[in-house]
Amino acid sequence: MIFRKANIIPLTIIITLLHYGCSSVEYEREDYEVTYEEKAIVTDTIKTLVDKEEEPIKTDIDKKEKYTYVVQIGAFAIESNFQRFYQRARLVLGNDVYYELVGNLYKIRIGNFTNRAEAIKLAELCKAKGYYDAFIITRKN
Repeated sequence: MIFRKANIIPLTIIITLLHYGCSSVEYEREDYEVTYEEKAIVTDTIKTLVDKEEEPIKTDIDKKEKYTYVVQIGAFAIESNFQRFYQRARLVLGNDVYYELVGNLYKIRIGNFTNRAEAIKLAELCKAKGYYDAFIITRKN
């Protein structure tokens, strides 16, 4: 045994003295009273006057460029591969699927949106139906 009975008694006395020596009995306790005062917030009542004869200021928002969004689900250089994929895509995704011949590539696409959120939804739907490589193309009008 590491500790003997002779060592346990002095150890117990030391721990007891430390416990009483570290207690917070010797400190005085002070109570504080917190007061609460309610204040009202007054809003600014001054309005900006606008001269009605002035022309409205044109901003960059007025000149915002228009974009369309298309989902591409495949591109093929070999026509027979394109035909099989295209027919299958029309069966799975519907008659909205179309293709464009760009150079020597048959690009299979679906949708034509002015809102990117709608294109994202369609791309996620395509991925859920097995077209994992679907991505969005942004076209400037």
